[in-house]
Amino acid sequence: MSLRPAKSVCLALLSLLPSAACNQLEAIDETEGGGGGGGIPPAVRQAFTESCGKGGCHNDGGIAPVLAGPKLDDILTGQSSSGPLVTLGDTANSYLAVKMLPDSVLSALGITRNGLRMPLDGDFANPNNQIILAWIAGAEFPADGGGTTGDGTTGGDTDGGSTGDPSAPTFANVQKIFNASCGCHLIPASGANGNLSLVEGSAYANIVDVKSPTVAIDLVEPGDPTNSYLLRKVDGTFADVPGGAGTMMPPTAMIAADDLMLLEEWIAAGALDN
Repeated sequence: MSLRPAKSVCLALLSLLPSAACNQLEAIDETEGGGGGGGIPPAVRQAFTESCGKGGCHNDGGIAPVLAGPKLDDILTGQSSSGPLVTLGDTANSYLAVKMLPDSVLSALGITRNGLRMPLDGDFANPNNQIILAWIAGAEFPADGGGTTGDGTTGGDTDGGSTGDPSAPTFANVQKIFNASCGCHLIPASGANGNLSLVEGSAYANIVDVKSPTVAIDLVEPGDPTNSYLLRKVDGTFADVPGGAGTMMPPTAMIAADDLMLLEEWIAAGALDN
């Protein structure tokens, strides 16, 4: 597996990314941001434990590297034969991220992965995997709570502090849909994911009143679901939009009908940042 320097990846994507996203491709001081004071945030720690540190996998005494328990913190300084295990803010130079990213993303970055994509159970849409990739990419997580429980629900307050009815048409609930269903967009924008990042904290600004890069309407037009291309891509009606092309999103499985309704209702109600 060959890894390209962070700076070359950043330059290649400079014309596609907002400045903040580009900065996420450069190394982050482990004492700041996603490093959580040199350690690993609880949400990320739990995600590693549940997806990678299971018995017979990367648990203590299992396959190296250890991705559970106290030894998990060693990934911040550990090395693989191809380079650092984790370089915060730089997925292209993080061995663990390369092992987990979709093939299409690796191809766009000019990176080759040795061996099979992880996790081996093929549950690539599991929110745990998206939490791990978002953290490596530079997303910050709270110092307490987080992760997913054994039944796949989110533990702790990892959705930006939202509470209340999970079916309410709020952006906090829309973000949960993105987190659960849009893994390819939970990393910085690139040609491999349609130049669209839905990383928590920046997703709203990236979609609302933002023109689609491929058609003449906005990704999200407040109050107008019909002229919101993001909705048209996920509900399967994108081909009815002049210039609409490609495949329905997400490509692996349709978003649940209740979630589609929530997204449409949120747009129709004005696409508020609530």
